[in-house]
Amino acid sequence: MAAAQIEATIIRPRRRGMGSRRAWIAFLFTLPAFIAFILFKYYPMAQAFYMSLFNYKVADPPGIFVGLSNYIHAFKDPLNAKVWSNNIILFLWNLALGFWVPLVQAILLDEVSRLKTFYRVAYLLPSIIPTVASAVIWKWIYNPDWGLLNNVFERVGLPPQGWLNAPNQVKFSLMLPLLLGGGLSIFIYLSALQGVPLHLYESADLDGASIWAKVRYITIPSILPIIGLQFILTLTGAFQIFDQIYIMTLGGPADASRVIALNIYYYAFERIQMGYASAMSILLFLVTFVLVAIQLRLTRGEAQ
Repeated sequence: MAAAQIEATIIRPRRRGMGSRRAWIAFLFTLPAFIAFILFKYYPMAQAFYMSLFNYKVADPPGIFVGLSNYIHAFKDPLNAKVWSNNIILFLWNLALGFWVPLVQAILLDEVSRLKTFYRVAYLLPSIIPTVASAVIWKWIYNPDWGLLNNVFERVGLPPQGWLNAPNQVKFSLMLPLLLGGGLSIFIYLSALQGVPLHLYESADLDGASIWAKVRYITIPSILPIIGLQFILTLTGAFQIFDQIYIMTLGGPADASRVIALNIYYYAFERIQMGYASAMSILLFLVTFVLVAIQLRLTRGEAQ
């Protein structure tokens, strides 16, 4: 007994020393990334907040101090109300047309036994295409005069549509490509599906459960945290969308597709109102932060 106690007193300090050393190694490896995060994330955010308090002059910074006037103007500007509503509608169209598609594709792909690798590569390849290139292709497809989509409509006897040129169709048209699915979301869902215990499905088969019942009562509850994560990514992506809008519509027609990020770009780099643009970017950050925090709280509550 005495020998065991002596051995324990020798081994414990060694383990503590090894644990402390591993902690320091981990700290040193994460330190460069942490410094880069501060320099390229938090410092620009702090600088944006500082600029938002001024009528910022690029040629003679920082300009005249105006306090919260830029924020007050952002709340009173009628264009901002339209812009925020555009983002909300685009988010709803995203949920209706695109959010559920990768999940369904992943569930079906998980059932495929032959050519599984081929299908996975086929679904992954579209995500390699740059967003700008994809937006240019879809802009050509939507062209009301010589675009591919209206050409197909005419061949089947349907009237041509305005698509991106029609204020009542532009938001739907921007989100319609999401109906094709594909991309990395499928593989995120696939990884989650492979973690669902097989005995749950075997028990369901013995009970004679249908495919829909297995999906509803086993698959969806098992991967609910991943669905919540994808919802958060969809939410933040919908409020930060810029590339597709800039390439395909530039906010038109009649500001029907002008979004928050495009509005910030317009005031910052076309009207050179850096202070006002910074105020709108801070408001965008706060709204997104609050929405994500609420969603995380709800997801955590459902998981418990």
